[in-house]
Amino acid sequence: MCLRYQKFFPFRRKRSDESRLPKLPRDSSRTQQLGPSTSQPNVTEDDRGESSVSIKSSSFQDPRKQSERDPGPLGLNVVFTPKNSQKVDIVFVHGLGGTSRKTWSKNEDPELFWPLKFLPLEPYICLSRIFTFGYNANFRAAGNVSTSVLDFAKDLLFDLKFAKNDQKEDLDVGKAYMQGQNDPEYEAIIKAISAITFLATPHRGTNLAELLDRILRSTFVINSKHYISELGKNSFTLQKLNEQFRHIAPRLDIVSFYETQKTSIGLKSARVMILEKDSSILGYPGEKSKALDADHHNMCKYDSPQDPNYVAVRNVLQSLIARIITTTAANDGSLSMRNKLDTLKSSLGIVETPDIDYNFFRDQWSQGTCHWLPDEQEYLEWLRSLTPKSSIVWLKGGAAAGKSMLSSFIINNLVEQGLCCQYFFIRFGDTRKRTLSLLLRSIAYQLAASRITLLENILRLREEGIDFETASPRTIWERIFKGVVFKLEEHEPMYWVIDGLDEADDPRAVIRLLFEVSGSSVPVRIMLVGRETSEIAASFQKVPPELGLSSISIESHKEDLSHYIQQELSLSGEDKFRENVSQTIVRESQNNFLWVRLAVEALNLCHSKESVELALHELPIGMGAFYDRMAWSIAQNTDSVQRKLASAILQYVTTTLHVLTVAELSYALHEEAIRMLDFQRSVIEVCCGFVVIDKDGYVGMVHQTAREYLLDSLDRPFYVKRSVANKQIFLSCMRCLMAVGLVAKVNGRQEPVFLKYAACSWFVHLEATSGDDGEVAETLAKFLAGRWVLTWIQVLASTDQLRIMVQASRHLSRYLSKQKPNDEHPLQRQDIVKYELLNTWAEDFARIVGKFGGILRQHPESIYKHIPPFCPQNSAIYQYFGKSKDGSLLVSGISGQTWDDSLARLSFGLGTYATSISAAGARIATLVPSGKVYLHDSLNFDESSASPIRHGERVYSMISSTSGTLLATYGYRTIKIWETHTGNCKLSIDNLQSRPRPLTMLFSENDDFLLVGSDDRRIRSLDLNIDSPSWQIIVDLEEPELEGHFLNSPNHMALDRKGKLVSVAYRGHPLSAWEIDGPVHIGHCWRTRDVLARGEVIEAVWHPHQPELLGLYIEGVVFRWRPYNDEAEEFAVGASRLAMSTDGSLLVTGDVRGVVKVFTTADFINIYQLASENNVLGLAFSPDLRRFYDVRGNYGTVWEPNALLKFVELQDKDAESGSEISNLAQTSNHSKNVPRKVDSITCLAASPTGRFYCSGTEKGAVYFYDRQRGKFAEIYVSRSFLGIEQMAWSHDGNYLCFSDLSKRVFIKALDLEVGVPDSSVETNALSSVKTILDGPITQLLFHPDSTQVMVCSPSSTCTILVASASVTVSAKIGIAGSRRIVHPKDPTLIICIGPSDFYLLDWNLSLLRALKIERLLDHNNLSPSQGQEKVVEILPTANKTHVLLQIERMKERTFLILEAPSYPAAVGESETADVGDTSTKIIPHELQSSFSSGIILVLDLLSPDCLIFLSEDFSICSARLSTQHDILLPPLFLNAHMESGPDSRRALLATKGLDK
Repeated sequence: MCLRYQKFFPFRRKRSDESRLPKLPRDSSRTQQLGPSTSQPNVTEDDRGESSVSIKSSSFQDPRKQSERDPGPLGLNVVFTPKNSQKVDIVFVHGLGGTSRKTWSKNEDPELFWPLKFLPLEPYICLSRIFTFGYNANFRAAGNVSTSVLDFAKDLLFDLKFAKNDQKEDLDVGKAYMQGQNDPEYEAIIKAISAITFLATPHRGTNLAELLDRILRSTFVINSKHYISELGKNSFTLQKLNEQFRHIAPRLDIVSFYETQKTSIGLKSARVMILEKDSSILGYPGEKSKALDADHHNMCKYDSPQDPNYVAVRNVLQSLIARIITTTAANDGSLSMRNKLDTLKSSLGIVETPDIDYNFFRDQWSQGTCHWLPDEQEYLEWLRSLTPKSSIVWLKGGAAAGKSMLSSFIINNLVEQGLCCQYFFIRFGDTRKRTLSLLLRSIAYQLAASRITLLENILRLREEGIDFETASPRTIWERIFKGVVFKLEEHEPMYWVIDGLDEADDPRAVIRLLFEVSGSSVPVRIMLVGRETSEIAASFQKVPPELGLSSISIESHKEDLSHYIQQELSLSGEDKFRENVSQTIVRESQNNFLWVRLAVEALNLCHSKESVELALHELPIGMGAFYDRMAWSIAQNTDSVQRKLASAILQYVTTTLHVLTVAELSYALHEEAIRMLDFQRSVIEVCCGFVVIDKDGYVGMVHQTAREYLLDSLDRPFYVKRSVANKQIFLSCMRCLMAVGLVAKVNGRQEPVFLKYAACSWFVHLEATSGDDGEVAETLAKFLAGRWVLTWIQVLASTDQLRIMVQASRHLSRYLSKQKPNDEHPLQRQDIVKYELLNTWAEDFARIVGKFGGILRQHPESIYKHIPPFCPQNSAIYQYFGKSKDGSLLVSGISGQTWDDSLARLSFGLGTYATSISAAGARIATLVPSGKVYLHDSLNFDESSASPIRHGERVYSMISSTSGTLLATYGYRTIKIWETHTGNCKLSIDNLQSRPRPLTMLFSENDDFLLVGSDDRRIRSLDLNIDSPSWQIIVDLEEPELEGHFLNSPNHMALDRKGKLVSVAYRGHPLSAWEIDGPVHIGHCWRTRDVLARGEVIEAVWHPHQPELLGLYIEGVVFRWRPYNDEAEEFAVGASRLAMSTDGSLLVTGDVRGVVKVFTTADFINIYQLASENNVLGLAFSPDLRRFYDVRGNYGTVWEPNALLKFVELQDKDAESGSEISNLAQTSNHSKNVPRKVDSITCLAASPTGRFYCSGTEKGAVYFYDRQRGKFAEIYVSRSFLGIEQMAWSHDGNYLCFSDLSKRVFIKALDLEVGVPDSSVETNALSSVKTILDGPITQLLFHPDSTQVMVCSPSSTCTILVASASVTVSAKIGIAGSRRIVHPKDPTLIICIGPSDFYLLDWNLSLLRALKIERLLDHNNLSPSQGQEKVVEILPTANKTHVLLQIERMKERTFLILEAPSYPAAVGESETADVGDTSTKIIPHELQSSFSSGIILVLDLLSPDCLIFLSEDFSICSARLSTQHDILLPPLFLNAHMESGPDSRRALLATKGLDK
C-alpha cells in the first residue's frame, strides 16, 4: 500500500521583452539529464506570452511494484518541446512512492508514457513544453527520515528557476511578471502558475497514511518518513498548506479529479478506498471537480488516447491552455489588475476575504442536503426573475438549523452557474465581522474583483482622500454603491448572500440600508439569512413597494436532517433498525442541525442495539441540555491537566475578537500547549464538543449558542468568566509583545504567529479586565515603561495600522476610568504616579499618530530614537525615551510642555490676506481674493510646485472637484479651470457681460460640467469636455415675493452634492429651497423664535446624504432645516463661518474671536472647541475627518485634535457610538486648547559654540536661548512692533547684531559666562542706515575680529564700527539676490556672490575683483535672471578652496560649486578690472538635478565633498557629492514647529550651528 499525489503546473512563459533569469551553475549533487525532445508537430503560431498548467498525480503507489526499480530521472526534465516558442509550460509532479516516468505509464510500458506519446498530438496542448519532475519519494528505501513535503517543493522551485537544457541554456520556466508570495527567491515562479489540476490528491490527508507509517516503524531496516505522517488525516501540515494555498487559489483555475474505485492493498482480495471525495477536492468557490472511473493507482495511467479517463483529463488541459492562449492580451494586463486589487484591498481595509467563513461552513455540508432549496418557488423567482428590478429574500430559521451551511450551498450554486455572486458571513464571535462597514467594504471589493470598470471607478474615489476603513457606513454606501455600483449600464444581476443577519451589531441598520438597492440601475438580488426575531421582522415590514420581498422558512424542511443522518450514521444492522433510529433523531431534533450532529456522534460510539436504545433514551432534549452534558464532561474530568487546558482553550475561543488558528492558539496558551503531544487532537478532545477546527486550521465555537451558554454563568456545570478570560488573553498578548528578541524577529520578518493579534487587540482585553487586578496593572506598567511599547508602535507602523493606536488610546482611557481615584477609594502616592503615567500614555498614543503618522509609515524604526525627542516634555514617550542619552538625538531649545492640537501652519507671507480654504483629495487650496490660490500637500503640508495659481484679476470664489484634481476660480472678467497637479490652466471662459456675481459653484460627479449659481437667481453650466464651452442656463428661479417681505437679489446660494437641490438666501426675505429639475419650489425656512432678529442667512450647506440644510444666520445662530417636512431647529453658537464634513457627520463653526467649535450633525453635540488669535475667515474638513483647517488672513492652521481621531474610530459602530460620542464630548478638554498668540520667527542666529542662539520675530522681539539649560530670555522688544529683519552673531560670541524694518541696526554686548541675559543687556550700538542704503537690509556680516559689521542691501553696502556705532564707509556696490561671506582663506577679504556675478571686496568696500559666473545649463533649465534668482546660502568647503552656492528662483533650486579665488593671485589684473568685463569668468560645477532636486536647504560641508542638507521630506541627510545620500535623521515635520514661510529658511540654517 502506498500513497501518491500528482499535479500539473501551468506556467505563463515570459514575454520577449522580459529579462532572463541569471544563468547560475547547478550544484553537482543535483545535476540532472534533461530528456531529449522527440518528434514535434509543426506549429506556426507566434509567441505572445505564455502561461503554465500543473498536474499533480495521486498520492500512493503500490509497494509490490516499487522494490528495486529505476526511480526515473530526478529533478526537472524536458520531455517535449514544440518547434516554435512554447506558449505554455506543463509540469508533471508525481506522488510519494512514484517516479517521474512510470507514474505516468500504464503497466510501466514506455509506449504508454502519455505526457510524451499522447499529449503532443493534441490540439492546443501541442503548443506546450512538457516537463516531468522527479524526486526520491520511495518510502521503502533508507534515507533521511526528516525529509518533508516542503523539501520536495523547494527542490521543484530550485529546478524551475535554475535548470538548463541540453544546450546549457536557461530553461527560464515561469519567469514572472509580478512579485510573489512567500520566499522572495521563488516569488516569480509561484506567481507564474495559472492553473493546477489535481489527480486524487489528499488535501485533507488519509487515514491509511497512519497505517503505512506504523508498517514502516515496525521494520528494522526502514525508518518512518516524516512526509508520511504529514499525509495523515487532517494533519497539521496539510491544514497549514491549505491555509496558505487558499490565498492564492482565487487567482488560479483549479480542477480536481477523484477516484471512484476501491484499490487492492495486496492482502488477497482486500480492497479499500484510498481517498474519499471530500479529501480529494478543496471545496473552494469556482473549483471544478470530476470523478474518474479508476482506482487510486490508475488515476494517472491510461491504455490509449481513447481511454475515457485520459479523454477527461485531456479535455481539461485543452480547455485550460486554450483559455490561456486566447486571453493573452488580457493576461498582459493581469499585473496591473492584481496591483490595483491589492491597492483597493488596502484602501478598503480588507484584512481577509470572506472565503475563510465560506470554507468553514462548506466543510460542514453533507452530500444530498440542501437540494430542496433550488425547487422552492421563491428561490426560483429570486434567481431567474425576468424583471429588471431588485429583490430581497429572507431565508429564516431557528438557532443551529443549518442556515450557514445552506448559505454556503447557495454561494457554491451561484458560482457554479457563472453568476456574479458576492457574499459575507456576519460572525458574532468576530467583532470586525459584526459591523455594517466591513460588510459593505467586503461586498465592494468582491464586486471590483469581478468587474474591471468597477475597479477603476472605485479606485478613483481614493483621490478624494476618503479613508473608507474608518468612514461611516452611510459614506461607503453613498460614494461606492450609489455613486458607482448602481450606475453601471449593465443588466446582468448581482447576487448578494449575507448570512448571520441576526448577529450584526445593528440588524435594522443593515436592512434599512439594503432596502435602498431599489434605486439601482443594475438588478441586485439579495439573500438575507438569519434567525427570525421581532426586531428583524418589524424591519421587513417597512420594505419599499418597488422592492420585491419574499421569505423562505427552513423549519418545514426536515429532509436535510434525514440526508445528513444517512450519510453520517455508521450503525450496522438491519435497514429497518437504522430507519427507526433516523426517524427518532429527526423527531427529537426540534429541527436543530447541531443537535442532530451531536446525537449522531454519540450513537456512532454504540456497539449493540441495547446501547443504541439506551443512548436514544438518554439524549438530552434541546441544545441547552446537550451543552449541560458537555460542560459536565469537562467539569468532572479527573485529569487536572486536561481540565485546565479545556478551561484555557474555551477562554480564548469564546472571548477573542476573532477566530484564531491552531498555531496562534498554541502560541497564546504557551505552557499548556507545549505539554501536549498532539495539540490539535487535544483541543478537540478536552473541549468535549464545544470547539471545532476547520480544514484551514481555524479554531471556533461549534455554534454561537455554545458561546452564549458558556458566557452565561448562571447555574452552569462549567462556564467562562469574561473578566478572567480577558485577563489571560491580555497577559498572553503582553508576553508576545514583550518577548525576548522580538525586535530582531520583526526586522527579519520572522514575527511570531500571535503577534498580529496581540498588537491589534491587547487594549480591548485590558479594558474588559477587572479594574482592581494588580497583576494586570503591573504588567501594563512594565510594558509602557520599557522599549516594548516602541516595538509595538513599530509593528503597527510597518503594517500600516497606526489607527490601532487611536483605538488603544480610547480603550486605555476607559480602563483608567475604572481606576480613577475618588474619596471612597483613594490611591497611594505611588499608585497616583502610576495612574498619571498611564493617563499620559493614553493621550500620547493618539497624538503620536497625528503628529508623526506620515513619518512612521515611511520609517517605522524612527520611533526608537528620532521621534521621542520631538515630543512634549511632559509626555510619557519623552520622559522615558526622549531625554538625551549617549549617542541619541538631542533636541533642545524651547519646546512645548504638553501636546497641542496644531499639526502645522500654512504661511502665505506678509501682506497676503486669504479668506477661504478648501480640502479635496491630496490638496489644500487657499484663496487670496487679489487673484492667487495657494496649494499645499495634505500629507506633508509642503506648498505645491504649482502654487500659487495666478488668476490674473480679482477672484470672487473658488471650488475644488471632489478628487482635488481640478480647481475653478471665478474672477471679475473670466472663470478658469486649473489642473492642480501642474498648475496649468485647462480652460478660460469669459464671464457674461452682465457680470453676475457667483454665489455657489459645483463640479458634477464626473467633473464633466461646472454648475454656477449667481445673484441673478439663475444656475448655469459649462461643459468642461469641449475647448470653448459657452454658458448654458439650467434653471431660472422665479421667486415669488412674500407679503411683508422685500425680495432683493440673493446674497447666498448652496447646491447639494448631486446638483439636484438648491437653497437661495436673501437679505430681506426668508430662505427658500428648490428642486432644480422643473424647477419645483419646496418651501421657505421660517425662524423658530418670535424675536427681533434678522433672518439673513450668510452661509448654508446641504447634507450630502439627505435633504437637509444646515446654515448660519447673521447673528451667529446655526439652523437645521428639513424643507420637505418643513422642520427647523436653531442652535445659538455665536458663529460667523461654518463648514460640513464630506460625509455629513460633523459641522465646524468659527467666529470673529478666533473660537472654533466642532459639532455632530445628528445630535448637535459639541465634541471639541479651541480658541486662537485672529478672526476665522474660512473652514474646511479633511476628507478623512481626522483634521480640519482654518484660515485667518496671512496664515492658515491645520488642526488634528484627539476628539476627531476618536470620533472617526466610532464611525462604523452604530450600535454603541451614541453613548461613546456623548462621553467624547464630556472628556474633550476645551480649556487646554487655547494656544498662545503666535509671533512668527523671522530670523535666527547661533553662537560660534552652538550652545546659544537668538531669534527675532515678526512683532519686533528678540529672544535668547541656552540649549544646555533649556532657558530663554527676552532681550529686546520693539515698542513700535517693527519686525526683526536680519540677525548675526560675532565670531567671538560677544556681540549680537540685528536690524528691524525701519533699517535700524542694533548691536548688543553679551556676557555668555554670566548665563542667560535679560532685557537690560547693554546696547553698544544703535545706528540707522535708512538714508545710506537703498532698499531693505538683506544681510549683516561681522568682521572676524568683531570690530565692525557690514550692512548690505541689494545695491549698496556700508560698515559700522561696533565701538562707536558710526558708519565708517559706504558704497553703491552690490549684486541683486546676492549673499556675502568672509573669504575662507583670507579674513581681510569678502566674497559677494549673486546668481551670475562674483565680487571680491575688502572691508573698505573696494572692489578688488569682478568675475562672471558662466553657468552651463541643459535644455530643461530656464535661462537665469538676476531679477528672479537669488543666492540663499554660501558654504565654504573644508579645504577652503571652493564654495557651494544654493540659488533659488521661485520653487526651483540650483546648486553650484565654484573656486574661491583670492586677491593676491590677481593683483595686476584687479587694478584695471572693470565690473562689466565679461572676459574674466568662473565656470562652476553644477550638481545634477536628479540629486539636487530633493534638497530644500544646504546646512554644512563636513569634508571636501560631504554635504549635510535638509531634504524635501524634512529629513536631515548626508551625501558625498559624487554619490547618493544617506538618511541621518528621518523626516521630522519641522513645519509643525516653525512657520513654513520664506523667512524660515534662515531659521532652518541655524540647525547647522546647533548640531555641531
